[in-house]
Amino acid sequence: MLVTHRHPQGAPPARRSRLAVHAATLTALLAGGITIPSPFFTPVAQAAESCRSQVATYVMEVTPGTGWTNVAKPRLLRKYVDWDPKNGDANGTMLDTGKTARIPYGSRVFTGGQGSIYEITNDGVLKSYKDKTDTGGSLLTPARTYDANWTTRKRVWSNGSRIFSVHEGGKLEVFKQSDPATGAGAVSLLGTLPFGRPAVLAFKNADDVWAAGNRIFTLKDGEIRAWDYREEGTAPVLPDSGILLASGLTDAVNGWSPGPGSVYTATSAKDYSGIVRSYTGTAALALANDDVMTGLYGDVFADTASCLIDAPDTKPVLGSMPTETEAPPAAATDDTPDPAPVSPGQFSGKFVLGDGRPAAGMTVRVEANNVTDESDTETQLTTLGTATTAADGTWKLTLPTTLPASVSTAAAENGGAVNAMASVMGRTSTGVPMRGVDHVTAAPATAPITAQALVATAAEDSAKPSPVLPLTEDTAPEPTEQEYAQSWSAHQEAMAQDTLGDSPLPTWQSDSGDLPTADPYVVGGVDTKRLSIEPYDGGCDKTSEKVIDKKTYYTTVAEGHAHWDAKASVDYDQKLASNVEVAVKTGSNWSIQGSATLGSSMSVTTGYTNRGPHFAKQWKVPIQYKKIKMTWKCGGGNTFTQYKIRAGKYHVPAGGATGKYGKDVRNKDGMTAYYNSPKSHRAYVERGAYFQLSKNRSIKWSGAVSAFSVTLGASTQLDREHKQRITAGTKSGRHDIWGKNDRVSGKPGIFFSF
Repeated sequence: MLVTHRHPQGAPPARRSRLAVHAATLTALLAGGITIPSPFFTPVAQAAESCRSQVATYVMEVTPGTGWTNVAKPRLLRKYVDWDPKNGDANGTMLDTGKTARIPYGSRVFTGGQGSIYEITNDGVLKSYKDKTDTGGSLLTPARTYDANWTTRKRVWSNGSRIFSVHEGGKLEVFKQSDPATGAGAVSLLGTLPFGRPAVLAFKNADDVWAAGNRIFTLKDGEIRAWDYREEGTAPVLPDSGILLASGLTDAVNGWSPGPGSVYTATSAKDYSGIVRSYTGTAALALANDDVMTGLYGDVFADTASCLIDAPDTKPVLGSMPTETEAPPAAATDDTPDPAPVSPGQFSGKFVLGDGRPAAGMTVRVEANNVTDESDTETQLTTLGTATTAADGTWKLTLPTTLPASVSTAAAENGGAVNAMASVMGRTSTGVPMRGVDHVTAAPATAPITAQALVATAAEDSAKPSPVLPLTEDTAPEPTEQEYAQSWSAHQEAMAQDTLGDSPLPTWQSDSGDLPTADPYVVGGVDTKRLSIEPYDGGCDKTSEKVIDKKTYYTTVAEGHAHWDAKASVDYDQKLASNVEVAVKTGSNWSIQGSATLGSSMSVTTGYTNRGPHFAKQWKVPIQYKKIKMTWKCGGGNTFTQYKIRAGKYHVPAGGATGKYGKDVRNKDGMTAYYNSPKSHRAYVERGAYFQLSKNRSIKWSGAVSAFSVTLGASTQLDREHKQRITAGTKSGRHDIWGKNDRVSGKPGIFFSF
C-alpha cells in the first residue's frame, strides 16, 4: 500500500531541486582527471563494504523562512549521524555531531558514500573530500582536485561507484569513480543517455534526485519513484518508467536514502517546519517515523551504505563516552518545604532613567488590573495606593487589608493574586512627557500557597528595573494580518525549534517589521536619557482603559524530555499557574514592562502522556490576550494615550484545541548536552522507574507566545497539578537526567534526558 501524507489545505508546497537551484553557467568538459573509456572498458570490482547500523547524514544549512539557500553566501555543512537507518529511526534519532565545515560561495555539494563528499566550485572545478571526523580529522579532508570543468553539469548525484549528471543540454552522463572508498580515484565517463528518454526527463524535472545501490529515486509533486539502473557492457540502461513507491507526500521537498530499503524526506525551510519523516520498504514505502527530527533546515545528503543492519540496543552515543570521575547521585524527591515567599502582600519595583541612573523621588501610582474583566467599555482603574521612589529608584507598597469589591472579585477568580500596574509620570525641563510602567503582583495572606508562590516568582522577574521613557503618540493604524506576519516575533513563533530558550528578549520590538534600531529616547533631535524629570503641576488622573482587541494565542506552559528508552509526560491541570510578561508600546515600538500572574480556573486537564523515546516538546495552552488602550490627563488638560498587551484567562476558541504541542526541544537532550552540564545537576532514574518535578518554578521561556506579533516570556509554578515527568524503560543502561538551573532535588526549573 502506498503511504499518503497531505499538506494542510491552503498551504501550497514550495519545492525546488537541491542542485537545480545552484545552477551555474555551463561550459565545456575539459580533459585531465576525467577520462573517456574505450568501448571495451570493463568496470573494476570493488571490495564489498560492511553492512552498517549508523550512517552519516549531511545538511547544507539555510536560514529558516528564507527557503533554499542563496549560493552567493558561504554556507555551513553540518554532520548528523542517523542512529537507526534500517528501521527509519523508528527507535532511534538523528544525532547532531557538532561537526561543521564552511562551503564557499557558489559551490555545489553531493555525497558519494563511505565518507566521500564532492564539491563543484563556482568556477566548475570538481573536488573530492573525505570525512575523517570519526578519527579526529576534519569534515572536509581534501582527497583530490580533478583537472576538469564541471559547470556544464546542472544536477549531480552519486551512489558511490557511479556519478550521475544531467548535462546542460539535457542528456544524462554516467561517470565511474574508480576508488569510491577514498573518493580520490579516477573519474571516467561510462556513457550517456539522450535528453528524450523518460528517465532522463524525470531526473531533469524532479524536485529532488538521489541514489542508493542500483536504484535512482525521484521526488516529484509528492511522489517517490524508483528507477533501477544497470549497465550492458559500459552502456547505462534505465527503464521507461519508474516504480511508484509512495504518493501524497505533498509537503516533502528533499529526499535521501541512507541505504537500500530506507527513504527519508524533509519539509521546506521556507515554512519553518524542517520535519524529517522516514519510510521503509522496497516494492512500496511504509511510514516508519513521522517525526524523526524537527528543525532540519537545508539541503540533505546521505552517506549511503550498501546494506543496513539493526542499530545496537544501547544508548545512542557518538564515539567514546567521556570518563566520569564521580558517580552522579540518584534522583530523589525533595520533601523539604518551600521557602517563604518574598513579601507576598507587597508590591515592589524599581524605576530608572534612560542612562541607568535611579529615577529618585518620583510618585508611583499603583492601580489594579482586573484581568477577568470582559468589558470593552472604557473604565477607570482602581487606585490601590501611591509610593515614592527612593534614592536608588526602588519603591514598595503594601497591599491594602481591605480590597475594593471589584478587585477582590477579580483576585478570587485569578487564584488569589492581585495584578496591578505601577506607573510614574513627569516631564523633562524641555517639556518632553515621560512615563514609566511596571506590571506587578501581590497576594493577601489568605491567598492559596500557589498564588503566593506565583507572586514570589513575579517579584524575581520584577527585579529588572523599569525604564522611564519618552511618551510619544502613535498615530499609525493597527497593523494588518499581513503586516503582523512580517514581524520579528512572527518569524520566531514560526520556528519549529526553540531558538530563544531563556535568553533575554530584545529591548524593543516592532509588531509589523524587523527589530527597531532607532533610539526611542531621542525626541525632536534631543536625547532625553540624562535630562532630569519634573512632576506635572496638578498631577495626573487615574488611568482609563479600553480593550480594543482580543485574541487567543497558544502559550508555552510546560516542557517534557525523554531521550533514549524513556517516556515524557507533562500535566497542566485545573487552573492556570503561570506568569506572563506584559508589553507596553512607546511610540511605534513595544517593550516588556513587568508581568501578570494568571491563576484562573480552567476546569480541564491538559498535557501529554508517555511520549517517546527520543521525544521533547513544549506544551501550549490557549490564553486570551487583550490589546488595551490606556488614557489619562496630566497638568490640567494634557491628554495622553498608550497601549499594552496583557494576558487574561484560559480560553479555548470555537473549534480550537484545548492544548497543543509547541516547539521541539530535543536538541537540549543527549550525550553532548549531558557532558556539558554541571556534575552537581546530574542524577539518574532506575530502569522501569519514574521521576517528576512538582515543586518550585519552571524555567522562563523567553518566546512563550507571540501575541499581536509581540513576543512575551512566561514561566509556570510547578505543583501537584503542574508537573514534568520522565518514565525510564527497561533496556540495559542508565537513564541519566540533569537539572537546568540546579540539582534535580533543588530548583532545577526543568530537567533534560540522556
